[in-house]
Amino acid sequence: MTKTKDKILEAALELFSQRGFSAVSVRDIATAVGVRESAMYRHFPSKQAVFDKLLERYLQLSEAFMSSIHAQPSKDPAAMEKTADFYGQLTDEDFLRMGGSVFTEFLMQPDVLRFWRMMSIERLNDKSLAMMWKLHLFDEPIAFQTELFRMLIHNGEMKAADPEIMALEFFSPLLLLYLQALPFSPDSPEAMYFLDFANRHMSHFRTAYSNYSTKGAETE
Repeated sequence: MTKTKDKILEAALELFSQRGFSAVSVRDIATAVGVRESAMYRHFPSKQAVFDKLLERYLQLSEAFMSSIHAQPSKDPAAMEKTADFYGQLTDEDFLRMGGSVFTEFLMQPDVLRFWRMMSIERLNDKSLAMMWKLHLFDEPIAFQTELFRMLIHNGEMKAADPEIMALEFFSPLLLLYLQALPFSPDSPEAMYFLDFANRHMSHFRTAYSNYSTKGAETE
């Protein structure tokens, strides 16, 4: 990708995150980059094409990161069983470190923050984006965590409880604070509070629902 094309994408994402996609023109993006509108059209045929590329880049980043922490949703029972086995072997320290990495290494990265800020504005103007907002921030994570907790309960790693309620209890406070704080910079007081809360919340959840202490006592 050319430097100019990268600059167009960076400027567009910043502007979209401030005003929303609908309120930003091709001229606005060109001005922010310091090029003529005609130069922009040599790289992207339309403003929609710019947005589509930003969406593609986000989805690639998301898939790569979630795969790296074994949190990629799957309808394959064998794949989910491997995921449950992986999470069932995590120590308390590993669990907190991995949970924290979702924020520090992904959701709090500048481009991802700007992307979701843009989506929070534009979903009100576009039904397809509203559906994507719901799917990626609510439906998929909760469905994945529900099935994961169901398997961990079955395997004896977590205490018997309603896995869907557990998923909502685990996920909802974290998502609420993340959306409430948008937009924020990774080194802001809001970010520091968010990370501290996330760590305390995950530690509390693991203590409340896991069978790790019982298992440890049995093996001593």
